[in-house]
Order: sequence, then C-alpha cells, then structure tokens
Amino acid sequence: MTTLVKPLTERQYQTFSVLVISHQTETQMQLQQALSGHVSRLDTVTTPESMMHSSQLLALYDLIIFDTRACQQHELNHIVSFFEGEILLILSENELKSEIVQGRYYLLYPMTDHQIQQAAKCALQRLIETQKYTALAQDLQKYHQTTIVGASEKTKQLKQQIKQYASSKAPVLIEGEAGTGKELAARAIHEASGRVGPFVVVNCSKLSSDSATAELLCNHGGSLRLANHGTLFLDGAENISADFQHILVQLLEGRTIQSVSGNSSYLIDVRLISASTKGMLNAVMENTFSRELYERLSVLKMNISPLRERPADLRELFPYLTGRLCNKLSLPVPEWQNEYDFEQGTYEWPGNIREVRNLIERCLLLNKSPNDYWQEYMLQQSRHASKVVIAVSHHSEIPEFQTIGTSSRRGYPSDWSLRETEKAHIQQVVDFFDGNKSAAARQLGISRKTLDRKYKE
Repeated sequence: MTTLVKPLTERQYQTFSVLVISHQTETQMQLQQALSGHVSRLDTVTTPESMMHSSQLLALYDLIIFDTRACQQHELNHIVSFFEGEILLILSENELKSEIVQGRYYLLYPMTDHQIQQAAKCALQRLIETQKYTALAQDLQKYHQTTIVGASEKTKQLKQQIKQYASSKAPVLIEGEAGTGKELAARAIHEASGRVGPFVVVNCSKLSSDSATAELLCNHGGSLRLANHGTLFLDGAENISADFQHILVQLLEGRTIQSVSGNSSYLIDVRLISASTKGMLNAVMENTFSRELYERLSVLKMNISPLRERPADLRELFPYLTGRLCNKLSLPVPEWQNEYDFEQGTYEWPGNIREVRNLIERCLLLNKSPNDYWQEYMLQQSRHASKVVIAVSHHSEIPEFQTIGTSSRRGYPSDWSLRETEKAHIQQVVDFFDGNKSAAARQLGISRKTLDRKYKE
C-alpha cells in the first residue's frame, strides 16, 4: 500500500479502539493477545446482531475485525452500510474471490500475532488517510500555506513560539486582529507537530447551539471525529455556544466524548487550537464564556502583532504574496514584484496581511503596479480634502493661508494629461511645504523614496 501520510508510530497506534466480531473463542483470545497493549480499547462480541441497529455503538470504534464465519452476508453488508471506520476481515481461502473482500484488508487462517498487528496497522493507517483527504476535500477551494514570511523581530519571535508549541499536546490560544494570520500560525503549529491526522477548521460563529453539537458528534464524518489524531482549529472561539463549551470541557478533561444517547463514550486524540479576534478574556469578564474552558484552552498563548507594528515584513511579504497570487491566477510575475515601498512607514494597514493580499490581487487584475495604483488613489483623495498642520505662535491672530489645490480656477485644465496633472500637483505640494519633501510625501500619501523617483522621472 502507498502511504499518503506519515506512518503511525507505536504511541499513536495505541490511541485507536477496536471491535472484534467472532464466535470462535480461540480467535477472540488470539486477537486479544496480539493487540492487547497496542490499542486503547479492544472489545469482543460473538455476533453482529447487537451492533446492527446501533450506529452510536459503532461510532465508539475506529476498526472492526470481522470473522466472516460469525455472520451472514446480509448482516455484514448492513453494518458496512453505516460504519465509516475501517473493516479488517478474517477469511477462509474459498472466500478470497467474494465481493466483500474488494478494497478491504483481510487475514487468512491460520494467522500469526505479527500478521494481525501488521494488518491492523495498515487498516488504521488508511483510516487516517481517509480522514485527512476528506478534510482536504471539504476545504478544496482554499489554497493554504504554512510558511510564516517576514524577518522583523516580532515575526522571528512568532516563528520561535511555533517551534516551541508544536512539540506539545497542550491547547493553544491565538489572539490577534483580523487578517494577521491566526489560521496560518495554527496550520504551521500542526505541520510542525508531526500529528498524523488532518487539520480541521470549525468556524464557531456560523454554528448554532444545536447544529454545533450535532455536527461535531456525527460519527466519523463530524469535525471532531474527522480531526482524530490531528488538530481541531476553532476559529472565532469567543462565539462558542454554551452546549459546545460543555463538550470541549469534557474533551479536555478526559480525552473522551459522550455519545449522543449519553449511554457510552469514546476516546479521541485531538489537539485544540483556538483563535480569537476580540480577546477571550473579555468574553469571560462579560460572562459569555466559561472561565474554566478559557483556562483550559489557553494553556499556551500566542499573540500575533498587527502589520503596522512590523512593517519591515513587507520587504519579504510583498514579493512572496505576489508570486503566490500569480500562480493562483495563472498570470506571469510582473516587473513590479519587488516594489514594496509604497506607503512604507506611514500607512497603518488596518486590514493587515489580508489587505496587502487584496491590493496585490487588484493590481494584478488591473495590470497596474501598486505604487501607481496607490498614487492615483491618493491623488483623487487629495482633490477632495487637504490636511494642513498649523503651528500657532504667541500672536493672537491665526495667519491666513491658501488651501492646497485651491485657486480662482478649481482643478486643473481638462486638456492636461494625467502625467501633467500629477507633476503639477506634486510640485504644488512641495512648494507649499517650502521644499520639505518628507512633509510633502506624507501629504501626498506616498513614501519619500517614491517622491524622489517621481522627481527623477
């Protein structure tokens, strides 16, 4: 078999639960002997009758080892129809050509303990692969990255935190403004952790109390079961409903989840990473979030700084995002890929990295460099409003002044080209500030470097 995800370690193998269906006492004993200590739970029943009409009971298990001598064909088909885990068959040689064998792992009599262990491992490995690629299929339209780009001190500290947190199983709480890359950091932690299961995202703000519980507990198709042996990312964790909070406390306490009926529970191996934009402690203070759950989710904490506090990251971030977007949009890489100087040091990027990405995508589609796009935009803004700083001396009268861009004739001649208009406006602003190009650049909404380049042109 071709392994599509990392092979299971012995310790990871021990987190699965197995059900044996066989009426042969000797077979039951051999399977118990071979798998005891290798899985977290191993139960046996003599016939499938007690399991045939209970999807809740079957949901307790990741693997069913099925002795075909213990049941009729229709009984096996019935269980297969609603069990979403893996099935390992025990066959006699005359059953090898049966339809039930197709696509399934199997064992033949007589079998050794080593053969049982290897077959079980292969079946569980495929279960993890199925979960992982189901998660990828659900999120197919999003092209994810796990690379943290930037060389500022704050970004270096973030990368170091990711390395430190990855080796732990403790829950992580990531806080930061919208667009700073909280999900990106969570994915980076998951990738560096070596967990064999998938990274599954749950948008807490889109789940009502009832739907959240049902969605997370529906057998192997639910987000919680899908994330088994992987990572569950709770986006917008401050919006978690009361019912959902209770489930998570139960999960964090005993690594178990109660069945829908409440009569049984099953073990689950999921690492929780939560993200909040508003700040979880505020929700606790407002009594909308359980303090107990907050303390459990925030064993490890991470705060991602906004882009305005790490503008040096634009030097690497801008060409990196340009290259990714060109690949996504099937466009050639533009010559302006490394023009990252626009508004550097003056604009605060309230939308953070998301705003940078949106600007680059807009420029790619318009076939216009960000410097030119930004300059035209700011030129339009300056026509509607001007900002003037006045220093008032000890005199009681405020000196008269003429607002930038105003005269007896409003605007520039209609027959001027955009280049002529731009040149005249830049010169007018520089003259107004008595040749102080730094002040003029701030007024124009461009960097000093861009202003110097415009002068050379």
